[in-house]
Order: sequence, then structure tokens, then C-alpha cells
Amino acid sequence: MPLFLKANITEEVCFAIWKIEESEEELMHIYQPSAAEIRVLSGFKIEIKRREWLSSRLALKTLFPDQDYEVNKDAFGKPHISLAGVEISISHAKGYGAAAFSSTGPIGIDIEHDRDQIMRIAHKFLHPTEKPWAENRVDKLTQIWCAKEALYKLHGRTQLIFADQLVVDQPNLQQQSSGQIIENGISSVFKVQWLKEEGLNCCLAY
Repeated sequence: MPLFLKANITEEVCFAIWKIEESEEELMHIYQPSAAEIRVLSGFKIEIKRREWLSSRLALKTLFPDQDYEVNKDAFGKPHISLAGVEISISHAKGYGAAAFSSTGPIGIDIEHDRDQIMRIAHKFLHPTEKPWAENRVDKLTQIWCAKEALYKLHGRTQLIFADQLVVDQPNLQQQSSGQIIENGISSVFKVQWLKEEGLNCCLAY
């Protein structure tokens, strides 16, 4: 089973990343989706999307290996798990699926590959305070984008303007920082943790 990475950020925050090396049939056999989940999968017309969905659920399963649970999405599309006191988040990127949980509050996870195309859209998501440390570099722009996606998933309620309402501070040497979600003039601050393995960027906001 290609569990790519599993780690605790704190005692209450854990994540896992699944590297997709199996066929769709193999993933189905490993995961054993419920009838409701099979209906969800049937809505994806592209095979790689089904494989990414399955890999993210397998990543989640490694976080709760001996527990029975269901995952449902709310009206805003945010996933929730049927375990008391637990918040989850899910992400996909080409070839990978990821999941994270927190037992202390909301959480967001995002995984991204470095792509040169991010240079062309940087103006759409960069806050003025982020431009100096972004240095117009692909790796740092991807860090910022990844963090904002994680914050957006953590928030999970309404549309947010990435350049105005999501603000990420420069990371320290441990790749830790803070991120703000600004709504109606009120700023909520969350912890941000980045890591990068084999070229895959991962960020958690919690």
C-alpha cells in the first residue's frame, strides 16, 4: 500500500498522503466503498478523478484505521466525519490524495505540485504584504497558494477573495507561519505548517 506520508503536526492534528500507484480496480478492492460512495464515484466521468477520490479516502482511512465512520458534505461542500469532536479536510493533486484531521477545531489541507503557470495568476491571489517574500518565485508562490487553499477549506462556508481576505505570513525555518481569514473587518488567525516531499507541496491550516 503506497502510503506516501503520515505524520502528526501536534498531538491533536494529523495528516496522511496516499501516492496513487494502483489501478482503479485495485483501489476499489483496498477501500471497499459503500453503496453511497459508489454513487458518488459514478458521478466522476474521468478515471483519474475517481482514483484521486479513492486515494484521499484511503489516506483518511489510515488516520482512523479501526473505526467505523461516514463522511458527508454540507451545503458548502465541506466534508464532515461522523466521529464526535473531529474535523477533517481532504485534498487531491495529480497522483496523490491527502486527508487531515484535528480534534481541537477546524482544519484545512492542500497539496500542490510546483507549476510555472502560477506566475501568470499570482496577481489574482497575492496580498500586498506577501509580494516581498514571494519574490516572484514559483516555489514560494506555490507555498502561498497552497496555504490559502488550506485556509479556504478550513473556513468552508462562503466565498472568499484570495488576494484580500486570505493573508499568509512568511514561514520561519521550521516552515511554520500564521494565516488570516478576514471577514467583515474581523481577522481570525490560524497556524500554518508547510512541508515538501519529492516535489509535492503540502500545507495544513489549523
